[in-house]
Amino acid sequence: MILKPIFCLLFLMATFAAGSLSAQNFYRERIPRIYSLHIAAGPGSIYADNGGPYRNFEFPISGAVTVAAAKKLNHRINLRASMGFQHVNSNVEHFSDRAFEWGEENKAYAFQGNAFYLDIMPEFYFIPFETHIMRSRFNGYAGVGLGFLAVPGEQAVASNNQNNVIINKTTPTSLYVPLRIGGTMAFGNNWDIGFEASLLTALSDELDGNAGSNTTNDMLMQGQFFVKRYLSPFPFWKKWFAK
Repeated sequence: MILKPIFCLLFLMATFAAGSLSAQNFYRERIPRIYSLHIAAGPGSIYADNGGPYRNFEFPISGAVTVAAAKKLNHRINLRASMGFQHVNSNVEHFSDRAFEWGEENKAYAFQGNAFYLDIMPEFYFIPFETHIMRSRFNGYAGVGLGFLAVPGEQAVASNNQNNVIINKTTPTSLYVPLRIGGTMAFGNNWDIGFEASLLTALSDELDGNAGSNTTNDMLMQGQFFVKRYLSPFPFWKKWFAK
């Protein structure tokens, strides 16, 4: 007879504790998540003097990967830092007939390498939102910033005197201006998926070893699909191992 009221008391205590924990989790999830992590991958190319005939779409396409972290500053603006990697190379076959012509000016007719880049940029959202749980289903953003890139690789210069090709290993560097525009779709409370187009405009025309053969500086072009996670403000050990 004594056990029955004890079991009833234990049941009520467990129910209250479970309800309290559920309420705590509910309010915890409603706390704004101002930090986010962004991982993207997709095709990319380089617009360069010896890159290829761009009007005919005869230019090399390689892969590009970007990792970014952002902090929400207000209802419309994120401050984002990005770092990434993209393989770059030229269309060797198209410019073979101009190799010795460019070689007389010590310009490369071909190059290949890996571009590593780092930049910081504000993101301006088209539809403002106060917190991650109040964001719209679909949104878009655009941004412009400043970054630094390095392109370690090889440049091929044709020599008329020796009738051969000289391969120069080099690591050109430059500041660049990133221009980005993207669209997002909310996926649950804490995830976004979307697509982003980027143009990383270098403040140099020397990345490909060939300067002045066209009228613009070198630039990286990218189209990337991404996944974005809004990060919890609570350490994982407090979330996963709540007392």
